[in-house]
Amino acid sequence: MTNTKSHRIGFYILIAVAVAAGWIVASGIALYVRGTQLLTILPEEQARQDAAFGADITAARDSLGNEARRSFYTPPLLHPAPCTQGIPQPAAISARSAVVMDAASGALLFEKNPDQSIPPASLTKLVAMYTVMQAVERGEISLTDTITPPAESWAVNIPSGSSLMFLGKNQRVTVEELMRGMAVVSGNDAAVALAIYTAGSVETFVRQMNEAVAALGLQNTRFEDANGLSEYNRTTARDFARFCAVYVRKYPDHLAQFHSLREFSYPQPHNMLKAQTIIRQPATNTLLGKLDGCDGIKTGFIYESGFNIALTAQRNGIRFIAVILGGAGKSMAEGKALREENCSILMEWAFSHFSTRYAQNFPLDIPAIPVVGAKEQANRTALLPLPDDPGGNGGAFTVPLSGTELNGTAENTAEIHLRILVPGALAAPITAGEKIGKVQFFTEDEGKPLVLAEFPLIANKTLEKGSVLRWKYDNLALKLHRFLNRR
Repeated sequence: MTNTKSHRIGFYILIAVAVAAGWIVASGIALYVRGTQLLTILPEEQARQDAAFGADITAARDSLGNEARRSFYTPPLLHPAPCTQGIPQPAAISARSAVVMDAASGALLFEKNPDQSIPPASLTKLVAMYTVMQAVERGEISLTDTITPPAESWAVNIPSGSSLMFLGKNQRVTVEELMRGMAVVSGNDAAVALAIYTAGSVETFVRQMNEAVAALGLQNTRFEDANGLSEYNRTTARDFARFCAVYVRKYPDHLAQFHSLREFSYPQPHNMLKAQTIIRQPATNTLLGKLDGCDGIKTGFIYESGFNIALTAQRNGIRFIAVILGGAGKSMAEGKALREENCSILMEWAFSHFSTRYAQNFPLDIPAIPVVGAKEQANRTALLPLPDDPGGNGGAFTVPLSGTELNGTAENTAEIHLRILVPGALAAPITAGEKIGKVQFFTEDEGKPLVLAEFPLIANKTLEKGSVLRWKYDNLALKLHRFLNRR
């Protein structure tokens, strides 16, 4: 009897052990399967990541359906870029203030008294052109509009000795021609005509100019007129370089359409209501055709400021911007010669020591990130980080050139490495566009890593938070999966 009872108890224990073992095995399998699901990437998500990395990095955020960043972000230019470390400074320039930057990345490469307040002189007309284009974009005016120059804008009513496109009575001129007259020969009369046509009065137009630069965050720039003749217009080399970066990026066609033209003739026959003399003038930017790759932007001079210039040049797809204020010169000839010399020094230095690279041109092997505790199905929770560029620079960053590149014998820069920093797992909730990691690009400087650029990696979708039990279960599943798959 006792033996039978013992056998029965043993049988029940064996059944219990088998059931427990089966439950443990089943639970383990279920946990392992869920861990696998937590790491599953859907094909459509993989395709979207591949497309994002192969395209403009700034398009990644838009693909999430979120509000797009500003397309024409104003670079801060607060500190010299990391790529300048160890790079020798350019030869001394005679101007009071200067800034050199990479137009694509927004990197500050050189500065000399960048925050000294100086009248911009005719650099003012660049902001006037920008303000006109804002009115065009709002649909208030068109570049093809034809106007009769108001008397206030006639050359005879503009201060003697100033630059002119020679507007006068019995003329008809388009908005585009006025823009060209401002850009090429720095027509003060053209600036007045455009201000009145665009805003109804010079005063209202100047207010719009000030609103435009304030919207770009240029706190040290302010205007009293539309053409730059006033000594009370103020800017800094840092501020104006920031403006030029926006202008060149927003209106790249202006360089060929306006700023790279080497001469200007006006009035043309179609401008004349009565026969008049055609006046042919060379561009005020004397570096066009002299400095390799130079295609803009604008010169300026009044006695209170000295010889100013906002210059840009492009070679092999690399574009730099230089702003030089307060150039020296005891005569017009000497001032222009020194301005050319200063520009050549800074631009040749930039092209000799720096280049631009783009994040999407590097192979990025970014792992999937599991998300625990999400409300969604497990096989739809893993995140594939997408690249983002808060600076709106298209993934551009500036790198130092290698010695071989300086000698023209190689196209590569000093070797660029990258590292991807992401967490092993995340917890729900997650919002699309949320920063979840970063990718760094670096080079070696005396055996130490020098980080040249860093871009955020953002979540590619939104995941809602599930229950606490779901969070604990997912954590256990992920740990088991990783334990069984470790090498």
